[in-house]
Amino acid sequence: MVTNKLVLRYLLKENLFSFLLVFSFSCILFISIDLIELIRRSSTKEIQISILIKMAFLHIPSLFPIILPTVFLLSSMHTYMKLNKNNELVVLRASGFSIWFLILPAVFNALLISILYVFVFNPIFAYMNIKFKNYESNFFKGSYGLFSISETGLWLREKTDDFEYVINAQHYSFENNTLKNVKIFKFSQENKFLERIDVQNVKMLDKKLWELTKGTKLEINKPPKLFDVENIAINLDAEKIEKNFRPPETVGFWRLNDYIRNLESSGFAIKKHIIYKNYLFSFPLILISMVLLGCSLSIKRERIKKNVLKILYGLIVGMLFHFSSDLVKTFGQSSDLNIFLSVWAAPLIFNFLLLSSLIHLEDG
Repeated sequence: MVTNKLVLRYLLKENLFSFLLVFSFSCILFISIDLIELIRRSSTKEIQISILIKMAFLHIPSLFPIILPTVFLLSSMHTYMKLNKNNELVVLRASGFSIWFLILPAVFNALLISILYVFVFNPIFAYMNIKFKNYESNFFKGSYGLFSISETGLWLREKTDDFEYVINAQHYSFENNTLKNVKIFKFSQENKFLERIDVQNVKMLDKKLWELTKGTKLEINKPPKLFDVENIAINLDAEKIEKNFRPPETVGFWRLNDYIRNLESSGFAIKKHIIYKNYLFSFPLILISMVLLGCSLSIKRERIKKNVLKILYGLIVGMLFHFSSDLVKTFGQSSDLNIFLSVWAAPLIFNFLLLSSLIHLEDG
């Protein structure tokens, strides 16, 4: 029993060291690539390098769904190839340890880190994602970027050549391109409050014109002014609202359920956010599948040339799995495909295939 605990602790330590090594290298690599791309994009703009470095750092968590599976694949392969190189796996197998015992530490690390990622770090990463998108909107797109939704309804912000608008709507209808129970706060370019418009219904006629129906205008030191129909020039339409609405990646895990409820009550589609929530729950399965793939490719002792080929093979299989699961998830967001098939089917099937491969290795 003592020997088992010692072996487990040793394998846990080795796998964790491999994870930290590969993870650190991957983060540095992707931050460098992102920084180079941001420098290229800012070549015609005057943006401080400190801002670009901050943006590259803030953007890295949004790449973790791609980085972490690859890191666990490579770290598990590095662990067991290193143990094979030192003949440690041969000794352990000869001592009666099964494949399942040897891969247990790597699976445990994947499970632990995936739980920490979803339940602890995801809200932090969501906030970093929002900050990055705000920086990107301000410095590269010239707009305010993300719109938000809360219990008080939908909040929009838009800037024209002459004015700035902050808009609150209780309900949005994508089919009719309308907003209901709307409050429009109008400001000058110097952030001076000009007027407030309360209106029952807003019809988005085109990309630059809104039709206001049955409303009240309120200006400072002036009596309220009622109107039946009036047009206002705002560069917002239904397509722009949908496009710039907060994606699920910018909503922390613990706020996701409330956000989905607010989204649904305001008339927006919620399937993308529900699929994302299920994806977060399935993330441990994805990381475990990468560990199982890495173990099945590296648990047997091979020559160095074959090890290089196996690493390439593992990367190709991992990319194919990521592409296929991402494709099915996209179909689920844009069609009537079942949520289980959209999110859970691919990692479950892949895990069963890898388990059968390991059973064959153990019995063979």
